[in-house]
Amino acid sequence: MGDEPLTSYYEFLGVRPEASTREIKSAFRKKAKVFHPDTARSDDRSMRFLLEAYRTLSDPLRRREYDRKLRRFEARAREVPSFEYRTWLLERREDPQYRAKLVMYDLLHDRDDEALEYYESISGDERTRLVRYFERSEAMDAEFCIAELYEKRGEWRKAYEVYRSLIGMEREKPAFGYFFDVVELQFRRLVLEGIPARDDPEEYLGILEESARIAVDTEDAARFLRRKAEILAKAGRRGDALAALREAEFLAPRLPGIKPLLRKLGA
Repeated sequence: MGDEPLTSYYEFLGVRPEASTREIKSAFRKKAKVFHPDTARSDDRSMRFLLEAYRTLSDPLRRREYDRKLRRFEARAREVPSFEYRTWLLERREDPQYRAKLVMYDLLHDRDDEALEYYESISGDERTRLVRYFERSEAMDAEFCIAELYEKRGEWRKAYEVYRSLIGMEREKPAFGYFFDVVELQFRRLVLEGIPARDDPEEYLGILEESARIAVDTEDAARFLRRKAEILAKAGRRGDALAALREAEFLAPRLPGIKPLLRKLGA
């Protein structure tokens, strides 16, 4: 992004940070007409910047990273050099609301170990750890960062619990906006690729069943059930495998892998 301020992508497109993908696309088209080489206001530099802004904001993963950088930039810009805010919070850390603020501060300042330590010290259900002290969307976003940290540390059970909680919260009252697609993607990757199924096959089967039940996207639910059917089939539990596979087929008839497994099971 060079020397451009981090806010320039949204400002340049003239959209809100919460803008939908459709709004971003519409804004891009309008701006592209202004800076197109065939127009009187042709501007190669602005057009290149516009394209970079669009590529970033129209891709959920890239936009997520951009928004994180933006929040860090804004948080640090608000800091008063003569005031040690973290020290001030630490002096009050016996109070859970200040530990919650420490979690937020440390996440924004790349203090991952400390963020996890204070997060885990806040008692209560996962759904109330941070949402008690911050706006729902801000709290849920921080929880997602926590889940990612758990994954990086190989603590898949803790990551799974946080993702599961976030999906439940989103179903009750949407707060993620454009970014929920990424939450679902990370959850899907964890369940299908990040959990060592060989450690405890029965536990993994239970996780697949639960994941299928809470999934918002029907194809994701079918993917979890398909994996469940594969494991059951290998274990010789043909009837249970067929039941899971039929349910997957009902949810997503065209999902690859279902029909071959049905034929293999003689259905």
